[in-house]
Amino acid sequence: MAETTATTVEKQATDREIKDQVHRYYAATTEDYLKYYQSGWHHHMHYGFDRDLPRGGNPTEHMVRYLAALAGLKPGDQVLDAGCGVGGSSIFLAREMGCRCIGITLVESQAHLARGFAAASFAKAGASPAKNPSGGKGKHTAPPARFAVNDFHVPAFKPGSFDVVWAVESFDHAVDKEAWVASMFDLLKPGGRLIIADGFRAGNPEDAPQAREYSSFLAGWAVPHLCSPAEMETYGARAGFQLLHGEDISADVLPHARAIFRFGLIFIPLRWMLRKLRLTSSEKLGNAYATYYQYRTLKQGLWAYCAYCFRKPA
Repeated sequence: MAETTATTVEKQATDREIKDQVHRYYAATTEDYLKYYQSGWHHHMHYGFDRDLPRGGNPTEHMVRYLAALAGLKPGDQVLDAGCGVGGSSIFLAREMGCRCIGITLVESQAHLARGFAAASFAKAGASPAKNPSGGKGKHTAPPARFAVNDFHVPAFKPGSFDVVWAVESFDHAVDKEAWVASMFDLLKPGGRLIIADGFRAGNPEDAPQAREYSSFLAGWAVPHLCSPAEMETYGARAGFQLLHGEDISADVLPHARAIFRFGLIFIPLRWMLRKLRLTSSEKLGNAYATYYQYRTLKQGLWAYCAYCFRKPA
């Protein structure tokens, strides 16, 4: 019993440490996304999707449209944006598709930014997020997109609250990924869908240099580990989900991965020097390394970008 208790305490300490790392990462680097990834314009903090992208289209919004089609979203659907960043998906789904969205994040500054971006976006579209969905003006009258600070490992919602749980590049931060999938099953209504778009382990490093690159990629983005696609499907099945769609879309995100890689070429030497002078944080330096190594390790086949849609039986 003493050994079991010690193991539990050690696991809880590790879980807290990982969550603290994720919090520190986003608290320090959100401004990088706003400044350099143009998240201040489109509010998305994830890879773009280039398949059938219209000329002049926004690849990050195109990713949201692709995933929304997988989920079969319709007006009035209740969506939990689990790991919402600065609100990009929630704002888009509420404004463009009439969904009712709640975005949760560990970081208060992200929730604050998301609320401001939502208010500005709805005002620009001619719809107030405070209005009834049937009572606004403009081409699209959106229901509320709300944001709160909440740990997505222990979401503060009743079972059966949502039609869709939306996890775009947040699932990789889950400490116990199988337990997280099971908890999302409980939050969904019968017939509800779980959308996951993220990185998944695809291969093993061939040598020590590859292993270091892979480790730098994960550590730089505060990712404890990636599961494999096979493990992902197993977790879904064990939770009780039906797999509606599973697809490796690495080729469709590769152009965006390459663009992010170029930031690393610029920022690694600059931030390394600033860190030596104690003028920047270790999280910002780590982010620079991750932007570089995410592309190299993707090209090496060490991970893949996959999209999944699971359904809770009706």
